Parts: sequence; structure tokens; C-alpha cells
Amino acid sequence: MEKKDDNTLMKARSYRSILAEGYRLYNGNFRKLFKASWLMTLVYAIVGSAMGTLGAIQMPNLTALVMTAVVLILLAITTESLTTATVLSKLKEHQDTDAITTPVSWWKPDSRLMGRTLKAVIFTIPLYIILIPVFPLILPLYYVIMKYVMTPGHSFWPSLWRDYKRGLRYWGSTFLVLFVSTLLVMLISIIILTPAAILTLANMQAQQSLLIGDPSGMPSYILPLTFATLTLTHFILFYVVLVVLVHLYYIYGSIETKEQEREQQKQNIR
Repeated sequence: MEKKDDNTLMKARSYRSILAEGYRLYNGNFRKLFKASWLMTLVYAIVGSAMGTLGAIQMPNLTALVMTAVVLILLAITTESLTTATVLSKLKEHQDTDAITTPVSWWKPDSRLMGRTLKAVIFTIPLYIILIPVFPLILPLYYVIMKYVMTPGHSFWPSLWRDYKRGLRYWGSTFLVLFVSTLLVMLISIIILTPAAILTLANMQAQQSLLIGDPSGMPSYILPLTFATLTLTHFILFYVVLVVLVHLYYIYGSIETKEQEREQQKQNIR
């Protein structure tokens, strides 16, 4: 029988507590999250690698690059959303039971959660674009997404403004958590991305040489090596960035609890 986690979701927390509990859940359940998501993560990594490899090859040819990029970006958004959903399905299990169980199979997707995650991403893309000039106001959307995905039967558009205002009310703690969490992720990502960046630049320089009639100067195995390196890089990066998703999960739980307490205080005053 699985032992229940002590770091229950629905609890009012400070930003320090959210960070600590997020790291604890991530470290203590990494193998379970990996087993639930590795197959979909591999698909996402292959799509991301294809986008990077073709982009490096076609960079001098802007027309071909744009046409290829549009298709691959759509595929990347879809596969990343579905991959994220495989992890969210385990976090949903933790929300309901305070425990994350070991998956019984390598592939057991939650189609409902996958659908809601993909729809949430699609719904919020235009909102992100609108809020780019006032970038800090994007932060409450993370709560909006988590609320929609993690709450069965919750409607997105009818509840958007109410949920956004709730997220905005806790902007400060959300910013602090994401700043610390993403800062660590960025430092690790720089190290992981270095080999892929070097190979991508080498491919771009080789293609530019071919356009002006010079030999590329690159070995024949450079493209397979680039593709393999980018695939591995995307695969590893997903699990590095995953800790940010876990922190967003605890931000959502803390806001939900604080809002419930807030509503209860209002009722008591009446």
C-alpha cells in the first residue's frame, strides 16, 4: 500500500513553504512521475528535435523555414500540452488522495485531463499575446489554467474573469515562487543546452557556406548527431522544467485554500 504524502495540496502557504513542498513532492515522487510520462515526453522530444534540426538546416531559406516552423510549432504545442497532462494526471491523483501511486503500466493516459490541458493552452494563447505589453499581468493566467484543468466541470470562459482576479490577488507570492523556481531551472538549462546550441550553430554556418558555393566542411553524420542531441536535450529539459509545474500546482492549492478561508470570513461577518 502506498504511503500518503505529508505535503497535502489544500493548505494556505507562504511562498517559501510552496517552494519547499514543491521540491519535496518533486524529489520524492520523481520516479513515479517519470514512469507516467516518459513515453509522451519522448514523442515531445522527437517533435522538438525535428523542429530544431530543420530550423538549423533551413535557416538561410526564410520561406521554407516559416512554412516548416508553423507546422512544427503547432505539433510542439500539442505534444508538450499532452505530455504535461500525463504529469498533471498524477498531480490530480495527489490532490484527491494526498498520494501519488506508482503507475501500473507505461502508458495509461487520462484522456479527459489531456483534453482539458490542451484546451486550456489553446484558450490562453490569445490572452498571452494580448498581455505581452504588460508582461507581469500574465502571471495570474497560470492559476486560471490550473483551476480549469484540476477542477472537473469547471468552465473556462464563464469563470475567466473571476479566476483571473483571484490569481491577481496573489500576484506577489506567485511572482516570488516562479522567480526562484525558474532561476534555478534556467541555470541548469544553460548547461544542458550548451551541446545542442553548439551543434545548431555549426549546422547554420554549414548551410550558409553551401548557399555561397563553399563546401560545408561538416562530416556526413552531423545531422543524425544533431537530431539525437536535440532529442536528448528536450527530453532532459522537460524533467528539469517539471519542478516549475509542481510549484504552480502548489500555488493553485494555496490560492484555493486562502480563497475558501476568505469566503468563510465574509460569511461569519454577515
